[in-house]
Amino acid sequence: MKTLPKYRKLLLEALVYFSSSVKHPTKMMMYKMLAKFDYLHYEETGLPATSLEYESWEKGDVPAEFHREITKGEDVILPEYMQDSLSVSKEIFTLPDGKRGVEFGFHPKRGRTPNLKVFTPRQQRILKKVIDMFKEAPAWMASEASHEPNTPWSRTVKAEGRNKKIDLIKYADLDKSINLELAKEKIEEMKALVANYGE
Repeated sequence: MKTLPKYRKLLLEALVYFSSSVKHPTKMMMYKMLAKFDYLHYEETGLPATSLEYESWEKGDVPAEFHREITKGEDVILPEYMQDSLSVSKEIFTLPDGKRGVEFGFHPKRGRTPNLKVFTPRQQRILKKVIDMFKEAPAWMASEASHEPNTPWSRTVKAEGRNKKIDLIKYADLDKSINLELAKEKIEEMKALVANYGE
């Protein structure tokens, strides 16, 4: 297998870390945790930790491109580079009103622990903070948290509606020491690096 771009290594190891650390490692929970990781990192540095971009879907922030990559019909199929590290289980559940739903659980493969060396010390600190926030929470609670006032999701929905790209420059709060122009420049540089070099 060819060498993975850095942003894909970060994504993979974040998913391994999250799925091995929370009580309810569902697909929705993974999306919420990835979004929180990126948003908190953006607030401190002016740059999201991964190259994922999120959209304001009905149930919260969704990394839309990654979602489309792993969703095949009514199933989740992980890309080849993730299959040695993670598995996905499909579970049917019944809601109180009698309707049935499907949930996908993310699970690290036996003996697989996250490689934290791919993260900076700041990223490791933020990852731990995100895990502490969601460790015991069910996915519905994580979804509701993204709908709180002043989150990037709720600001996007209020200004632009649902199913729109969440623009961190417009809808996330930067630390006072980060200049907005510098944040814009960093994001454009990151997009160019990913587009041109897969980094």
